[in-house]
Amino acid sequence: MGIIKRIFLLIAGLGQILAIILLFINLKAAVIFYLINILLIVGVVIVLLIERIKEKEEDDRNDYRNY
Repeated sequence: MGIIKRIFLLIAGLGQILAIILLFINLKAAVIFYLINILLIVGVVIVLLIERIKEKEEDDRNDYRNY
């Protein structure tokens, strides 16, 4: 999961910079890049949620408080 999260974050960050540059060059391309960027950010949130759910399940399995 770590590599997927890093790739999404890297592409989302570079996409923001490219979209800002494209605002001055081509407005349609900038809007398309912003839409793709929103999808990437949603992807990052989904990956983080999945990671958190797996971490929570692992914590529940390794719960030794009743000893």
